[in-house]
Amino acid sequence: MGGQHRSLHPAHGPGLPLTVRLAQVAGNTLPADRVFHPSIDLRDKQTAALLLAGETPQDRQAVARYAAVLEQARRTRPGFSTAAVRDGLTRQLLLRVWKCPEQYFDAEASARGLVCGAHAVAAAKPLVPGLLDEMNESTAKRETTDAH
Repeated sequence: MGGQHRSLHPAHGPGLPLTVRLAQVAGNTLPADRVFHPSIDLRDKQTAALLLAGETPQDRQAVARYAAVLEQARRTRPGFSTAAVRDGLTRQLLLRVWKCPEQYFDAEASARGLVCGAHAVAAAKPLVPGLLDEMNESTAKRETTDAH
């Protein structure tokens, strides 16, 4: 191969040299590190549309709700930081949402494009306040229904 990096699992025929594939994927507009580890700005409508392309209107509403709860937490809790959200709590919430056994956490994160469990936890921390709020709402509704 003459030192050229090629795809190990090409979808169609032999792998392409990495530089050629990057040019195809990114149109020569992004450096390689941004292709593999893109910076994501959820305020950008095109980025948000791409990320949410397969999502339902309910999914989009949930994202908006979670963003609002996160903003409220930042306004009403002095010193609140998503970095301070406990890793263990975030991991447990992801396991619950993904309906995934602990031993498959890393594989599930990888299958979802999050590389590994640690990256999934870091990425999910901003969602924790919204998820907890949603869970508390569900519990309150169930308790109200059960009481009647």
